[in-house]
Amino acid sequence: MARLDVRCNVDLPVHVVVGNDANKGITERVSKFTSLSLGGGVIDFTPSLNKNKIVGLRYELPRHGEFEILGEILRFEDNGVATRFFNLNRDAKLKLWDYIKENFTDDLSCPYCGKKNTQKKRRCDNCSWSLNFYSQDYIVEHEKESFIKRLAMKSNAFTVEDIYKVLNFVDVEVLKVGKNLDINEEFVGSSQSILNVFSMIRKIAPTDIPVLITGESGTGKELTAMAIHERSQRRNKPFVAINCAAIPENLLEAELFGHEKGSFTGAVKQKAGKFEYADGGTIFLDEIGQLSMNLQSKLLRFLEDKIVEKIGSNGGVKIDVRLIAATNNDLKSAIAKGTFRKDLFYRLDVFNINLPPVRDRGEDKVILARYFLNKFSREMNLSKTFSLEAIEAIKSYNWPGNVREIINKVRRAAVMSTEPSITVSDLDLESLTIKMDEVASLKDVRSAIEKQKIVEAMKHCSNNISKVARILGISRPSVYSLRRKYNI
Repeated sequence: MARLDVRCNVDLPVHVVVGNDANKGITERVSKFTSLSLGGGVIDFTPSLNKNKIVGLRYELPRHGEFEILGEILRFEDNGVATRFFNLNRDAKLKLWDYIKENFTDDLSCPYCGKKNTQKKRRCDNCSWSLNFYSQDYIVEHEKESFIKRLAMKSNAFTVEDIYKVLNFVDVEVLKVGKNLDINEEFVGSSQSILNVFSMIRKIAPTDIPVLITGESGTGKELTAMAIHERSQRRNKPFVAINCAAIPENLLEAELFGHEKGSFTGAVKQKAGKFEYADGGTIFLDEIGQLSMNLQSKLLRFLEDKIVEKIGSNGGVKIDVRLIAATNNDLKSAIAKGTFRKDLFYRLDVFNINLPPVRDRGEDKVILARYFLNKFSREMNLSKTFSLEAIEAIKSYNWPGNVREIINKVRRAAVMSTEPSITVSDLDLESLTIKMDEVASLKDVRSAIEKQKIVEAMKHCSNNISKVARILGISRPSVYSLRRKYNI
């Protein structure tokens, strides 16, 4: 039987996080992937675990940064343990595919069924899988083919009732037949601030103008960019995301714009850049404020003439791409310091979407936590709920890591909790809540909260008194007074 994913041999370090059911503890071991595919991998690891055990996997891909996913142990092999990946989102899967593509060897045979392909056909005439691995549309077509083949394998066991259940789920939950859902499901919330963001996305998506997304780390800037792309005229073309802060400056230019063979040491072949890969679609540049002045100049030239020049090239190529940028830095302050070009800022800041931090979104804290708990429970075939104490802790916690922190804490709690009800301790919020039995009166409670909010605001605003006063809705003298009162 043909494989459903391309597999390659690798030597990729991975941290394996295992929950111990006996003492509710966690152990973490450093191992390595010896083979890898989009659907799973073999880890050089021999744990004393049963099949179907869920483990946490943390690995780092060159040029793409660190990823955390869940894996299910499928079987034990001579060279390690085979795992199936669970929560690999689209962006992580695209980056994993880049890594796999760079590591599998072309031995003139189909990596799915093994038949010789000496004529280098673009589709295997034995198993019918596409072999055009270097096409920018390959991964999209592969995902469709893989889904259809997996569904065909499983459907043999379906009853007529099962078939109707699947068709109903596809119509209602996937294709949204009979529904009018405008925003990605993971973009949840009912606060006025996030509703304003939804409205701006709907307005700007059909246009082609650049967008600058601002907000604290973890507020969902990449998700916002994806929502804009998916509602644009470019939705059937690539969405390419790159974190400008995650790649060393000397490699970033080649990553963005590509290079010619021999243009610098190590450039053994010609390579297309991310702009070229995104032709016809959208490119998302996260942490745009981290670009060097040289790359800022090159990006400005591209915005002016839409021409990409590879490193070492004597000419350029015209590229049709929409640019969406994001930053958690104050670019106007960077302009004042001379570290960011004013002309580039005004080219990028044609339309600004500022994402609110979770602490300013009221009941959205609980809505987000419940949404991700339900999502992870479905993925892991579990049934989990929050205890009343956990709900109160979620409401009172400030979530400095924003939505990303909610995802991480809820995922960890879902994996590590051995009870149906998730507690404050499972969420690792126990030390962050005010214990009512430790305060003597309402005055003490008020003082404790007041001091906590002042400390948090000072930290968030880097001790800028004017910003603290503005965020807390009080005057600057009041801030000074409260600092003296609580010896802050």
